[in-house]
Amino acid sequence: MRRLWRTLPGFLRPVVARTLELALRLSARRAGLILVYHAVRADGATGAERDVARAHDNALFEAQLRHVRRRYRLVPARELLGAVRARRRGERFPLALTFDDDLPTHVQTALPALRIAGAPATFFLCGASLDRPYAFWWERLQRAVDSGLDVARVLGEPLAPQTLALRIEEETPSRRKEIGDELGRLVGEDPPGSGMRAKDVRALAEAGFEIGFHTRRHDRLPPLSDALLRDALSDGRDALEAAAACRMTMIAYPHGRADQRIAGAARAAGFEVGFTGAGEAVTARSDALLLSRIEPSFTDLASFAGQLVDALLRAQR
Repeated sequence: MRRLWRTLPGFLRPVVARTLELALRLSARRAGLILVYHAVRADGATGAERDVARAHDNALFEAQLRHVRRRYRLVPARELLGAVRARRRGERFPLALTFDDDLPTHVQTALPALRIAGAPATFFLCGASLDRPYAFWWERLQRAVDSGLDVARVLGEPLAPQTLALRIEEETPSRRKEIGDELGRLVGEDPPGSGMRAKDVRALAEAGFEIGFHTRRHDRLPPLSDALLRDALSDGRDALEAAAACRMTMIAYPHGRADQRIAGAARAAGFEVGFTGAGEAVTARSDALLLSRIEPSFTDLASFAGQLVDALLRAQR
């Protein structure tokens, strides 16, 4: 599908994607899609070599939102697996929208667009900045890059920002904290608008959106010992529940990394639904604690439409 897609002229891609999607609807395929967004910004999508993490341009995000509103059946993330299992031939495929991390753009940009579209969504938050500004290490790294500072010295290697970010992500939690602290000294105090305060969490909850847990420290979970894993699944959860005025029974695993061990620990911690970043469609056989999510295309609407159809074509193969 990807090879074929690249050979198609641009003007044909929307037509082909629409035709394939309609053909798939006629099948009895029980599948659905979960999208995961991070930052949605009004100043243009990122993704250049100098950027640590990419963001969706608001105009592209709104176009993608209109597309899924027309072509798919939007459901809350909690209901996605049930909707997949209940899907019948001819029905639209269910799709859920999710957002990760404690980002101001969730309230400033995503929330208004979702309200206008009348679309359900789920926000997976860390709760690390409920009462004060706090930026994670990758946000400090981005500030350092934007300021033209020498970030290579953080690991002592002349690496591109995205490669450096991946290397830092692979470090142990204690070493990653050291790097984050070093970056903090390099760029100065976190900006006043960093993260999300308790009032922002309440604003999302009061607008009717689901709130889930993303762990307070945002460490990769698979490398953690059993004891550290239990801590990661509980630390900060109560405070976030208090801010959202709801129980946290859904979790999005940091960096999308999880396996059966992590799912078992999440289940033991009282979570009912868990989300990874595997980039595949959800099927009727999917584990409720290991539901795959897809990061939407950063380029154009035609690529996005093809990306969704491709995931559905690969489902259950």
